[in-house]
Amino acid sequence: MDMDAKPPPFGCKHCATIASFRNETARMPKTCPTRTHLDVVHDASSYLEPERHETMVAADAIPFTPERVLRNRVEELVEFAKLRGHRRIGVAFCVSMIKEAQQLSRILEGEGLETELVCCRVGAIDMSEVHLPKAHPERFAASCNPVAQAKLLNEREVDLVAQLGLCLGHDLILQEECDAPVTTLVVKDRALDHHPIRALRPQAT
Repeated sequence: MDMDAKPPPFGCKHCATIASFRNETARMPKTCPTRTHLDVVHDASSYLEPERHETMVAADAIPFTPERVLRNRVEELVEFAKLRGHRRIGVAFCVSMIKEAQQLSRILEGEGLETELVCCRVGAIDMSEVHLPKAHPERFAASCNPVAQAKLLNEREVDLVAQLGLCLGHDLILQEECDAPVTTLVVKDRALDHHPIRALRPQAT
């Protein structure tokens, strides 16, 4: 046996059946993790831990209203926070989305929740201080500051953080530094008006 040989990719990479959705084992690819890693994927024990189970219950409940009307993501955030007992919501936002962040704050507070907003350019640190290139070296250019965003939200002891439009990479740093769990409300995509799923779907002809 070649010890350096790579294992085959998980069947999900090429699956056209989504058979695991209906537990149709015979239709699953031979490399489907449901078949090859049963000890991992069929272990439900972690979902029975009280804290995680409450999160799973809330996640299952939020997509629809009691009248079976679909909620949008902002409405889901409100309902999830209420179900999980999160009263103080941190909003870490890109400076280009300040109006949207402030509108989110109004919506959340209108639902009886508290909010703390922190902009990505907080601190006004020049990009040169963190050794980043500038298009115009002679001019001030503020660097994004996800570490400070997280630390400020940690100081206010928020229960949940919603990030709006942070750059890829900066969002990872924010998640690393936040004490509270972080959910993405808006993902940054400058080319596609923050709708990256458009890059993954065939173009209409």
